[in-house]
Amino acid sequence: MAMAFVAVLGLSGCSQSNTPTEYGTVTEQNFLQLCTNRYYDNTDDTLAVTDRTIAADVNSPTPDQCKCQYDVYVAQMPISDFTTLNSKLKENPEEAWNTVPESITTALKSCVNPTSVPDSTTTTLATTETTAAQ
Repeated sequence: MAMAFVAVLGLSGCSQSNTPTEYGTVTEQNFLQLCTNRYYDNTDDTLAVTDRTIAADVNSPTPDQCKCQYDVYVAQMPISDFTTLNSKLKENPEEAWNTVPESITTALKSCVNPTSVPDSTTTTLATTETTAAQ
């Protein structure tokens, strides 16, 4: 069964050379940017949302909702599973989401709608791109 998400993981564009091997500021920045559709400034490993959007006319979750989702991944999913999920999402999103433990999908849903988690067979994904930490 596919899950309903306003925005979730996707590390599009990850290749062998730039796939993250640990959660860090760059991974978080890339996730938050594409989840919120806003650019983030990274100053001394401190992220700050800007008013600049990535794409016009895109409805996105709030920075708090996206940060909550990122924190779910950090707390409940090893980075290797996070990047594997990304690869699988590109090929077959429904099948990929079926492999994610229910505890994680429930937590992700509660980030977007903390008062209720509706059942749905629709999957909506916001895709992110990660670059290697410098």
